[in-house]
Amino acid sequence: MQIRLLNTSDFLDYKRIRLEALKTDPLSFGSTLEEEMKRTDEYFKNKVTMTTRHFVMGLYDSDKLVSVAVFTRDNSLKESHKGEITSVYCMNQYRNQGLTTQLLIEVLKKAFSLPNLKIVKLTVLRQNQSAQKLYIKLGFKTYGCEPKSLYDGQQYYDEDLMFIDSSSFQLNQLPNNK
Repeated sequence: MQIRLLNTSDFLDYKRIRLEALKTDPLSFGSTLEEEMKRTDEYFKNKVTMTTRHFVMGLYDSDKLVSVAVFTRDNSLKESHKGEITSVYCMNQYRNQGLTTQLLIEVLKKAFSLPNLKIVKLTVLRQNQSAQKLYIKLGFKTYGCEPKSLYDGQQYYDEDLMFIDSSSFQLNQLPNNK
């Protein structure tokens, strides 16, 4: 297993896992499979293009991308001390092995190595207890709830708002695996 930053040459891997995520776990994301299937390859290339404020990290099993997470730093002067992790996904057959924990530790290490970054936020579907447990294990704290955050055409879903600050992210206290 190898964790690394993705780049434009990885866009087809990213596109494949993103579409799989939307198919297998549609409630966990703000986008839909139908919306993203209409996106161009250029869109997916742009998604994996690393900048000073954005990167995508993935975990590979040989040449297969099996887990992914996106980090984006806020742009405005007053909010540039914050960033957000989004689009976290691990393929079903690779779950419960501690792989996403390892991936997120690497994402947080890279994020907190950015100058003056103090806070990393994320949102998680209130019903997604396994993801919430993972984020809490990593040191994230819940600071609120966005009611009716997502709507699937039939039902509304709440999302919990979570954060970790740079002083709480201490490598020696992080879990080694599962």
